[in-house]
Amino acid sequence: MLVSKEALRVVLAVTWLSGCAGTTSVRESHPLIASAGAVDSAKVYFIRPDPGFRGVMNIPLAISFGGSEMLGLAKGQYTLLQLKPGRTEMKLDFHTVAGPSNTMTPVSTKTQLTFASGGTQYLVFELVPKGHLEGSDFVARQVPRERAIEIARGLSPVGMALLEPLQ
Repeated sequence: MLVSKEALRVVLAVTWLSGCAGTTSVRESHPLIASAGAVDSAKVYFIRPDPGFRGVMNIPLAISFGGSEMLGLAKGQYTLLQLKPGRTEMKLDFHTVAGPSNTMTPVSTKTQLTFASGGTQYLVFELVPKGHLEGSDFVARQVPRERAIEIARGLSPVGMALLEPLQ
């Protein structure tokens, strides 16, 4: 049976992308993660709804702080981390499909965040379409607890969120 080059490319792309899908991963050694039992820390929930997209949207969202990746957040999951308080830059790295040829393109966005000692914050990572030729961006939005609980319904808690699920 002969297979066209285009069909082979599609099969390879789907195989590669499905291998990238998966679960949330945390780099526990990240310098912003507070030590266990630290009094001076902020609880931060990282929540990624499942918008139902396939392909590149299945790849975990890479979240970095201070120039170092901390978290790979899979769609349909959320986790809880205890972080050192203070102001820091958050960078999101992901892929989108853009341009007239629907090319998979790496994208990065940056924003400043402040984590308050003794507080709990809820960050929801929403996919925002920019237009047919420009693809989509992920945007981190801080939401109140009630909204976080509503968004987390039907999502899978991972890591520390298993011990303190949103409910």
